[in-house]
Amino acid sequence: MVQIRTIDELEAQYYGYNRNLLRKADAPIQTSTAGTFNAVFGAYAWAQLNLEANAFGILPKYPWDKSGWRIITAKPTLNTSQGNTALGGTAEGGNIAETVKPDLQEIDVKPKTAQLPFSATEVMEWLATHSKDDIWGGLGSLRLYMAVQHKEFLNRMLLADVEGTITGSTNHTGHQDFESLDRIISSSAEEDALGGSNTNAYDPWAAGNDVDRDGSTVYDSTVESASGTIGTNGVLTDDTLRTFLRKIRIAAGKDPNVFLGSHEVYSEIQGLYMPSVRIPNPYGEALVQVDVNGIQTFKGTGVGIHVDSIYGIPFIPSKDAPSDSGDSSEIGRLFALDTSDAEGYGYPRLGIQIAIPTEYYEATRRSAGYPFINNAFVEKGVFRTMGETVCRHFRSQGKIRDIKL
Repeated sequence: MVQIRTIDELEAQYYGYNRNLLRKADAPIQTSTAGTFNAVFGAYAWAQLNLEANAFGILPKYPWDKSGWRIITAKPTLNTSQGNTALGGTAEGGNIAETVKPDLQEIDVKPKTAQLPFSATEVMEWLATHSKDDIWGGLGSLRLYMAVQHKEFLNRMLLADVEGTITGSTNHTGHQDFESLDRIISSSAEEDALGGSNTNAYDPWAAGNDVDRDGSTVYDSTVESASGTIGTNGVLTDDTLRTFLRKIRIAAGKDPNVFLGSHEVYSEIQGLYMPSVRIPNPYGEALVQVDVNGIQTFKGTGVGIHVDSIYGIPFIPSKDAPSDSGDSSEIGRLFALDTSDAEGYGYPRLGIQIAIPTEYYEATRRSAGYPFINNAFVEKGVFRTMGETVCRHFRSQGKIRDIKL
């Protein structure tokens, strides 16, 4: 009789082998085994970059129907030689005063073209569209990314730093980018304090009009410094904000309808209004709509987005908000924008006038004349936008500059 003394003997009797026979070195295929594993990445590339374009998004866009406009730079002054008062008060049976008129100025601008081209060789494009190869870089892949990048480039144009364009004693004669908000929303005092020996440094569209801030305050926007002295940095306070808004209301007849600033300024304002304050908190939340017409007040029910607000004015932060490129301690500027049509003329006080909306063009092997149109076996695409930043009411715009932590 066979005696079973161990589990190994029992397994050997029933299974016909001993489990110890399987105790040996294995050679499994692993992902690191050469020739066995190749990752598939797909036709998408996730940009590890912040491509937001909030400034471009909040400004209203409207068609380019005319290249100029008139502005009234001074109110009429009534002559009192006929016995009337300076405001027109007249004695019973009194004479009619001499006629008067306001001062007028003409401003004209020209549309500018912004482009973003890209290309791929026809080999790369053919493989991307016909093969099963794992490829990123065909026109289809590039088109998705470049569409967002084009808008971000426009955003950076709008938020370019004025001080960054001042070099030596070279006079500003205009440039090819869309005009920046920082230059549009400036003042004669800012020009005097920071313009140095340059001419027209703070004059928007300098090459095509007479918006002169070198020696005139006619075209001033409301510009404040956090320290009280332009060019000297200071900490932003609630008093500075309230004084700033009061000056805009006096100059423009109404509040701005949106704040725009850097994320650092955004954070500083959040810190101003902590729950521990003993006064009613002006920091809250607003419902707004943002579309092709820029930022608008909330209408209707169930639409719109929630954004933070200060004294009822929505605040939109942007990564591209300018700061003095020569002063690392300035954390950015706070812009107060009036993009409304307060006059009812059909034009916003501040916006982007569009001659040709963003269009996309391709020159590929499916295009007539290829490859001669590219003079190479390369397929190309380009995004193009034609327009310009336009302000019809300077005094309703404002900014607080020289803000430090």
